Amino acid sequence: MILLDISIISELLRNTPAPKVIEWMDAQPLETMYISATTMAELQLGMALVEDEDRRNKGLKDLEQRLPPLFIGRILPFDQSCIGAFGALVAKAIQRGTPLRESDAFVAAVAVTHGLVVASLHIDSFKALGVSSVSPLIVAKAGTAKS
Repeated sequence: MILLDISIISELLRNTPAPKVIEWMDAQPLETMYISATTMAELQLGMALVEDEDRRNKGLKDLEQRLPPLFIGRILPFDQSCIGAFGALVAKAIQRGTPLRESDAFVAAVAVTHGLVVASLHIDSFKALGVSSVSPLIVAKAGTAKS
C-alpha cells in the first residue's frame, strides 16, 4: 500500500510527466494507492497561488474533478489517530537536527499511522525519519524499491 505525496501527484498533472513516473504508476494497482487530505490541501494551495486566472481556474477545476474520483475511499485524513505519529516524527527530526518540511511530516504521520509506504520524488526527508519510502526515479527494474 502506497501513499502518494505531492511531488508524485504534481508530476502526473504536468503536461509531460517524467516517463519513469508514468511507468512506475502504471505498474501499481490503483487500489493500492492512497493520497492524504494534506496533499490535497497542498495541491489546492499551489493552484490558488497561480497568478494567471484562467490557468488557476482550470487547475482548480481539474483537481476537483480528476483526483477525488480516482481515489474514492482512499483519501486519508490527518485526524486524531495521526497526531501521536506526527509528534514523534517531528520530535525525532528536531532532536537529530534533521531539516524537515512540515508538509512532509504530515504525510509521514499519515503513512506511519496507516502502515503505508510513501512514494515521493524527494525521499530524503522520509528516509531521515525512518519512514518507508520509494521514488519512481530510482526504482529497481523488478518492481517497487523501498528504503
